[in-house]
Amino acid sequence: MSRFPKVVPWASTAEYMDVGECLFSPDLAQRKRGVTVVKAWRARSRIPAAIEATANLVEMAAIDEEAQQTQSSHICSNQQLRHMYTMALVRFVNTIVDLEQRGLYAQSVASLAARIGMPAWFVELRHAGTHDHIPSLPVLRSACAQAVLWLGDYYWSRQTARTMPEDTQQQIRQAVARYATTTATAAGLESAKLRSDADHEEMNSAKAGLADLVARLHSDAVRLHLVPVLVEQGFLVSDEKKLRAKFPDCRLAPEFIARWEFPLGLFCDTWGPSLFLEELVSGIVAALVPSASADLGLFETGDISLSTSHAATLVAWVRWILEQSNSNIDPDTAKAAGGSLNVDVLDNGQTAVECIINIDDILEACLRNPGYYTRAVLKVISDVVPGLKRELKPFVDYMGKALAALVAIESGSGSSNKVGSKLKKKPVASERDLQDEEDVMRDRLSSVLGKSDAESNGMDIDNADNEMNEAASVNTPGARNAAATSSEPAATSGRWALAPVCSGAVSSIGTLADGSVPPLEWPAWLDDVPLQTASASS
Repeated sequence: MSRFPKVVPWASTAEYMDVGECLFSPDLAQRKRGVTVVKAWRARSRIPAAIEATANLVEMAAIDEEAQQTQSSHICSNQQLRHMYTMALVRFVNTIVDLEQRGLYAQSVASLAARIGMPAWFVELRHAGTHDHIPSLPVLRSACAQAVLWLGDYYWSRQTARTMPEDTQQQIRQAVARYATTTATAAGLESAKLRSDADHEEMNSAKAGLADLVARLHSDAVRLHLVPVLVEQGFLVSDEKKLRAKFPDCRLAPEFIARWEFPLGLFCDTWGPSLFLEELVSGIVAALVPSASADLGLFETGDISLSTSHAATLVAWVRWILEQSNSNIDPDTAKAAGGSLNVDVLDNGQTAVECIINIDDILEACLRNPGYYTRAVLKVISDVVPGLKRELKPFVDYMGKALAALVAIESGSGSSNKVGSKLKKKPVASERDLQDEEDVMRDRLSSVLGKSDAESNGMDIDNADNEMNEAASVNTPGARNAAATSSEPAATSGRWALAPVCSGAVSSIGTLADGSVPPLEWPAWLDDVPLQTASASS
């Protein structure tokens, strides 16, 4: 879901791009540093196949280069280098090509490689290294160098778009708002004959500007910038109240869908319908469910700024997207919904849609955050996806009863159903409650100290604050240095003491205190350590 950040092993985009520069650096030390950081990433979580393949090939080339510089055979023999090169190249072809395997039946490696533009001789080299004689060392060295260059064009050169300017979202908002305003003005005219040449030029200019901006954006911009703009009022939710959907039907007006046919088609063509539509649905659901950091009770709405018509329109867009993505939808229904995204009518009268939305994350978000709007989303899913209607019906019914009971409780009329009897208002702690709790804790502390430390060490509760202040002063950097040089032992008591303040520098996860990355490879000598088994006791 878009509301949950995507977990990646690198701390920032700058670190990610820096590692890419290191892996392609002409300096051997920089390339080895890049490989070391990738090993640290691999220890944290999964990494993209292209990054792993690049690091493996660069590491192999670095080992070979060091062996040639030292002119020593004790590092690796030629036969060992041939085997390592071959394994790195085989892994490179397999991991990259396997990403393109789709469907029920596996396709050949050669056809998949041709689809992504991988040179055919990489596949032939993989076949020779796996089933035939291992190629010669000069051939393997050349293949490794060209494979790294191919990965640079295939993957790394496309990542420079990740460094988006700070005003990216503002640029998107302006471009989409210009298109939305132009289409709304054009829709206000009764017919195309009433539109002047200036209106047509403005429409074409708005489309061209939006297409130019989208072409320069990375796919990360969909989740980070584009979707948050689209769910705002004035975009997918019209400023005109008559064009908004209403509960419980949650259906969009065909003329309003027609306004957004061009930009939605443009976004799908640029980033793929699966990626864009999944991110859009995730962003819509994220706007409807409570925030993870919000202190909300059960069945409370997440964004109080959303009006009922705003939320109903967002739910209607979820319905429309799922209808376009459901491969079993009837052609008449698809036409009535106003959609035209990759819907092809088959001979059997059904439609084949290239984009299939994965709704697992959407279902989880709605079920984990029950509310007025998430129940509407679940009801839409059960209506559009017939296979889930039976499974979702108990949840939708329970949430409906709970919401009715909550309304009855808030209105003071009570509730007669069993669900309502289990709902209670969330207690709210006041300042007086917190003060009373603090007094109780202080009394308990006084009781404990009066029976133990106060009797054994001659201390009482009145000195507790002074002792804590003294402990805090001892933990200053100057006091700690003085204590370290002093030979006198520090006085201790039987009570809890203030922990010393950590003076270490903050470092990234997976690095040492000085910022360096520890070696993470498996030591070779561990391979020869015999396994020790416990002897059977007589």
